[in-house]
Amino acid sequence: MYESFTVIKKLLKRIPIIKRIYPSIIKKIYSYLNTDEINYEYFGLKLKGNIKEPMDKEIFLFSEYEHLQIDYLIKLMKESKFDYFIDVGANSGLYSMVVAKNDHKIKIKSFEPIKKTILKFKKNIQLNKNINNIEIFEFGLSNKNSKLLMKSLKKKNYVQTGGFGVAQSGEILNNLHTEYAEFKKGDDILSVENKNIILKIDAEGHEKEVIQGLKNNLNKNSVLLQIEIFDKNFVVMNNILRDKNFNQIHMIESDGKKDYYYKNY
Repeated sequence: MYESFTVIKKLLKRIPIIKRIYPSIIKKIYSYLNTDEINYEYFGLKLKGNIKEPMDKEIFLFSEYEHLQIDYLIKLMKESKFDYFIDVGANSGLYSMVVAKNDHKIKIKSFEPIKKTILKFKKNIQLNKNINNIEIFEFGLSNKNSKLLMKSLKKKNYVQTGGFGVAQSGEILNNLHTEYAEFKKGDDILSVENKNIILKIDAEGHEKEVIQGLKNNLNKNSVLLQIEIFDKNFVVMNNILRDKNFNQIHMIESDGKKDYYYKNY
């Protein structure tokens, strides 16, 4: 029944007028019910979310969110054996939990600096009883140990947990939610050698600092890298990765973002 409903939702998304009005109808229903909490399934996972959260809403309404990226990651996992999955910018844990569901033996290290998002991540793990190989680190990764100012969109008093990024010096932050979060140098936390690693980085523009902070781990392991890069940062990031012997093998553009895939072996 769930699979049939998923197909129906995907078909609805392709009809322009339905795609426009369907979300507002659902939101009005939930407003009438006086709740924002939603329950849904995605890639075989049971998840709780908020109808005001863009990622949750997209999955709940249309069973879509980085579907191409996750499918590709699962494909790569089936083709090769990996020892670690390092999730930098884990958000509410979707990628970490998908990996855990597909490989019960892989060691998963998930890094997320936003407290509200971490709580959501932990609640979702509890809904999926067979997942027990995820270690959550309640801070972000960077090139030094520090507290950094984070920013996120705020709409009708709801702060979007999936949109947090590090604020840049001189950036205008009017009408944005801001809070400080803890970051640590990756090489101070992780010390892995001669392993096959999947490194996923979704750091909303902070990926250069993440890479710099993981220098030793990148040099000592075979790494498959999935990294979101904004267009304005691509040339710089691509050059940094090439200098570290990473070669691009793939790129996926969906949901308004671009994820690049590299490997150093």
